[in-house]
Amino acid sequence: MPAFPMLMPDDARDISAFLHTVVDDARRQKPMDPRAIVVGDAKAGEAYFNGAGRCNTCHSPTGDFKGLGAKYDPATLQDRMVDPRGRGAKTPPPPITVKVTLPNGKVASGRLVDISDFSVTLVDEAGAQRTFPRDNEVPKVEVIDPLQAHLDMLLKYTDADMHNLTAYLVGLK
Repeated sequence: MPAFPMLMPDDARDISAFLHTVVDDARRQKPMDPRAIVVGDAKAGEAYFNGAGRCNTCHSPTGDFKGLGAKYDPATLQDRMVDPRGRGAKTPPPPITVKVTLPNGKVASGRLVDISDFSVTLVDEAGAQRTFPRDNEVPKVEVIDPLQAHLDMLLKYTDADMHNLTAYLVGLK
């Protein structure tokens, strides 16, 4: 953000007074009703779930999503769509894992701790932390994120898709 030009004392007081008014008004507001964000079309959301969104390739309204609308409020459901690893989870998200194939063919795998252009660190099945130096594509590193499909969808969702999908998921009681 560019710097403000030198403000005169009266201008600074005016800006300060305005900001205090905005904050005070926000503090006096009642909390938003989480159900107020349900503005989509549930039927269109169901069509998206089973069609273009491809949600049904991993999820089932009668399986893992049975009762989803009773477990989560609408705001949390929508938050989980835009931030699948974020807040609102009743259980921790699945870990990101990594498979490292060394030049000699040996493979190391486990929970990903850190990855950069220079190294990859994992915790293996025995609980040992292991770090491997990287030089371009050596060793071969495969990152496995069970939520990657959700992250990829962030580039494809439209506002209508999100609202419709939220309306559908809220109805899965």
